[in-house]
Amino acid sequence: MRTLLLEPFAGISGDMLLGALVDIGVSIELLREQVEALGLGDRVELTASKVNRSGITATKVDVLVDGEKEEPGIPPSGHNHHTTLLSIVERLEVSTLDREIADRAGEVFRRLADAEARVHGGDPEKVHFHEVGALDAIVDVVCGVAAVASLGVERVISTPPADGHGEVESAHGILPVPVPATTFILEGVPGRRIDVPFEMVTPTGAALLVTLADAIRTGISFVTERTGYGAGTRQIEGRPNVLRASIGELIDPPGKPGDEITILETTVDDAIPEVWPHLVERLLAEGARDAWLTPVIMKKGRPGINLTVLSDHDRVPVLEQLIFAETGTLGIRFTTAGRRVLTRQRGTLETRFGPLQVKLSRLSDDEPWSVHPEYEICRVVAAERGLSLQDVYEEIHRAAGEDGELTAE
Repeated sequence: MRTLLLEPFAGISGDMLLGALVDIGVSIELLREQVEALGLGDRVELTASKVNRSGITATKVDVLVDGEKEEPGIPPSGHNHHTTLLSIVERLEVSTLDREIADRAGEVFRRLADAEARVHGGDPEKVHFHEVGALDAIVDVVCGVAAVASLGVERVISTPPADGHGEVESAHGILPVPVPATTFILEGVPGRRIDVPFEMVTPTGAALLVTLADAIRTGISFVTERTGYGAGTRQIEGRPNVLRASIGELIDPPGKPGDEITILETTVDDAIPEVWPHLVERLLAEGARDAWLTPVIMKKGRPGINLTVLSDHDRVPVLEQLIFAETGTLGIRFTTAGRRVLTRQRGTLETRFGPLQVKLSRLSDDEPWSVHPEYEICRVVAAERGLSLQDVYEEIHRAAGEDGELTAE
């Protein structure tokens, strides 16, 4: 599947995205056509030039409004007029832009408006944009959407964006980095902080990334066809201030990308044996993904138990308190791990015992479901009918193998 891969290892902004896409082969004339379609040809000029950022040659696209361009760290002035979401949507509707491009650009600005409304309060449609409401940002958004569409890729994937720290001057005064609007837009998106005392991810860049990317994740295997670099305005000592864009094929291993989990481990040699089944049951009841016990030989030849627990990050505090309370251990080890999981869900299979609930899994949407018996369900059926557990398992496998009626929930 032909894919556009974005790598915002030094952040992302509207002009960095445009630069990377022009560098990878999008015509600057195509972008100028979008400016004309917006009815801004008499005020906005687009230029593209080659620049060097810490040893990397990249394309810098500048949006000049009334002959001026926005500089980082300088508060809005002149062409950075205030406007509302409604006025931006109206401009998109009356433009001669392709409708799909206009609609996608509208999605970007709705994200921006929602974020600004959360920061400052009020109705998103009436929020007054400052930096993001400037004509140059409108051009960044529309041209960014049009440039991606022109590549003819089937999906867009991104690695987690990196942002800096410190403060930035805005129309509302001094704001922390990342700025509040950016943090709201990127809620639920993996990201990281780097040791740069500047804003690296702008609200416009964040909104474009979240709207255009089908997925933002790590652990990507990719065969590159061609690569481009888009430059930011700042020169950062020792770090290339560029966004990398690549076109190629994404290699998908079996299954699908999972999330990240925390692995908790502790090794104990002085707990009474009755603690362990009780603790595992409590851990699962409190939201652990899984928990198991491994016998080990500890120092001085003492036998012990190694407890391993898989947990979502937000359940770690609850589970660690439970482990400390029940085992008396002096410490717990933590590891963060990525997972790759099969598509899974529950289903109902018709058997000679009647409809039974089962677990289903498959490698991809094109593959048939694999059927897995549910232990607790099988245990109850075996007890009610005076059968062995093995008899019930075999019946489920027989029904599944003979294409018994299966309903996925």
